[in-house]
Amino acid sequence: MNYKPLYIIPLLLLFAAINVPSLTKKKTVINPNSFFPVNNGLTLVYKSSFGESITKYSQNDEFTISSSEADNFKYRQTMIIKEDGVYVKETYQYLKIFLFIKKEATFTYGKPLLRFPLPLFPGAEWQWEGDEYCDGETNKVKVTGKAFNMEYITTKAGRFEAIKLESVVEGSGNSKNRVTEWFAEGTGLIKAKIVIEGGGVMGILRDILGYGTIEFELIEIRKE
Repeated sequence: MNYKPLYIIPLLLLFAAINVPSLTKKKTVINPNSFFPVNNGLTLVYKSSFGESITKYSQNDEFTISSSEADNFKYRQTMIIKEDGVYVKETYQYLKIFLFIKKEATFTYGKPLLRFPLPLFPGAEWQWEGDEYCDGETNKVKVTGKAFNMEYITTKAGRFEAIKLESVVEGSGNSKNRVTEWFAEGTGLIKAKIVIEGGGVMGILRDILGYGTIEFELIEIRKE
């Protein structure tokens, strides 16, 4: 069966937060480790199109792992932070669409997929093209993205200064998704919005369940 990954969260990486100067200037460089705080003992709770979703971070040797889970949804990305960018090595997704319909798949890449480049600063642009493997099939994937100026985002969890990232993910089978995300230092993903324009699993969500847009918004920060 031909699956397409969600590319929705993901999203969140892990390392100890570091204090840096104000990020409101257009060309201020962003420290990526502060977006993905592994060692701060936080659990992030989101209001999402799939219901309440819980995200936790972990570290496994060189890999940074983001795990998100709701009642009918699981999403995990295994990532590598290099000097020139944040890369995705593997993506796992699980969806329970109806009582007896489930979609589960693991995706790997011919070369790690570029999540975003480093250093990251407002105005930065990037592009990645490569092969994606799942269940013995190979698909072509193209990612283009851009970072915008810092914005103040207010949610139930508080008020955050966050950098805005926009990306377009295109794949075989006419799949196309537009992803907008806001990341805050010391916390991670604050808000995400995914507009489904193409086919694949995301197209199924749009056509059958009416999920033309999928959203995540941080509502609570739990400290262990």
